[in-house]
Amino acid sequence: MQSVISPVIAQEIAENKDKMIDALYPIMGGMISKYVTNAIKEMMEHINAKIEEGLSFERYKRKLKAKMTGVSETEILLEESLDATIRSLFIIQKETGLLVAEAHLENREINDPHMVASMASAIKDFVNDWTEKAEETSEVQLLSYGNATLYIESAGSVYLIAFFDTEPDFEQRSKINVFFAKIIKKYSRFFQDFDGDDSTPEIQTIEEMMRKFLRETKPPVPRENAAKKNPLKYILILFLLLCFAYAAYWGKGKYELYLLEQQISRQTGAHITIEKEDHTLYLKGYLASIKDFYTIKKLIKEKTGKDFVNEMYLPPEEMDQKLMQQKKTMAQTVKRLRLETNRALKDQQHTVKVLENTLTSKYDRLEQKVAGLEAELQTINTRYDTTRKKLDTAISISVMKAHALEKLKEAFSHTDAFHPKDGSLDFKNKHLFEAGQSVPKADSLSVLKQGFKKYITVLMGDKQINPYIKGFVIEGYTDSSGSYDFNKALSLERAKQIKKYVLTLPVSKQYHLSKIIDARGMADENPVIINGVEDREASRRIKIRFVFNSDKAIESIEKALND
Repeated sequence: MQSVISPVIAQEIAENKDKMIDALYPIMGGMISKYVTNAIKEMMEHINAKIEEGLSFERYKRKLKAKMTGVSETEILLEESLDATIRSLFIIQKETGLLVAEAHLENREINDPHMVASMASAIKDFVNDWTEKAEETSEVQLLSYGNATLYIESAGSVYLIAFFDTEPDFEQRSKINVFFAKIIKKYSRFFQDFDGDDSTPEIQTIEEMMRKFLRETKPPVPRENAAKKNPLKYILILFLLLCFAYAAYWGKGKYELYLLEQQISRQTGAHITIEKEDHTLYLKGYLASIKDFYTIKKLIKEKTGKDFVNEMYLPPEEMDQKLMQQKKTMAQTVKRLRLETNRALKDQQHTVKVLENTLTSKYDRLEQKVAGLEAELQTINTRYDTTRKKLDTAISISVMKAHALEKLKEAFSHTDAFHPKDGSLDFKNKHLFEAGQSVPKADSLSVLKQGFKKYITVLMGDKQINPYIKGFVIEGYTDSSGSYDFNKALSLERAKQIKKYVLTLPVSKQYHLSKIIDARGMADENPVIINGVEDREASRRIKIRFVFNSDKAIESIEKALND
């Protein structure tokens, strides 16, 4: 019957279109009207929700996008109301980060899927580790940037990563979960034993299942006027996420140092700044007393577990205050002794008048007492002079580093190589090294030799400064070309070469510098910038600075005050 009825119906439609439309309209029209009404109702609810966002960031972002693209805000809202499209699927082994299987929509392949998969896996592990440190237990499942979203599902020994062109809704994520559970159930043992061989039949079967799933979940109506997606966009998104994670980690470290500064201020009243360079803490500021130094040292050890370089100063005002207090105490003692002496003299005079017979013996005893008092007064004056000398010695030690910087400034005031802030010599315009070379040019060593000899002589030749010089650091630098690891190794080798050279100089042997000179590689830190452009030849340089023994200075101050 069907072979007969179907041609008849087809012929009737061709010959009497208007009649057939009139006949079918009551049925088809109602169905179409109902479908369109429901679709428009859902769409309007979604658009109304977008509009009710009010002064949200998403609204202004949508307005800006409309201005820049020339597309109305309504069209953008309609586009956002469509379902998200799964463009690619990856299965990645958790322990090794190996890409097990991949699948893409047609014309949506990614050029280097292994790199993209490794980066996505690294970002998930990094963010999960960071949230664990922040005492949060939830794992990351969605990573979004703009209109691109990575949905990450974890099960067993693998991750499933889906690339969407926008954030998926609950229904789409549920479909992915069901599909992933199906694969895990069937190939769990295979995933655990996977060793990177992607030519096995199981891989081909899994990838075919993934492609089939992509085709089944692809929206039936493609978006019109949508820009073609570039796979490099995903790589850029991952790179930006890494940068954001690093910035968050860096900011966390700065905030911890700020909290530590505030705690020090609350407990000691001292306003101290803490700077971190190459895992070393530098403390700068002024202390009200030596007691505050030990309080700060204890706090730093408890909070960070690290040692620090002390660049804090004990102000001379504290020394003067102690000296004035001692002087006041001694003056009161002298005054009290004089009063006692006067009273004794008056008593003796009264006794002489009353007892003339005992005048001689009384007078002798009185003279002996006065002599004792004068001896005691002499002892007090001697102690006062000794205390004054101790305080003078302690004050001179407390400003010893400043004295050393002043001596260097006087010796090198004619050259711009001297940095008065830290007392270092920077041979930045001496053309010591060729690019990529660690051996210095022979014709440039004479200037280095003269500067080094003068620098060592000023510090080590001064009998006051010499005991508080802990050592010297030779820092090697490179220009900004080349990788950081290469520059780090090259700068260290340059510093070692200069150390080897200066240790052959007579001044090094004179002051026995072989055990107190250290060589460090600073890579391309602090390049020489002139008019906004790096002077690469000047950046390839050597910097020499002294290390002040703050602990010994504090011990000497305590010893001077206690002896």
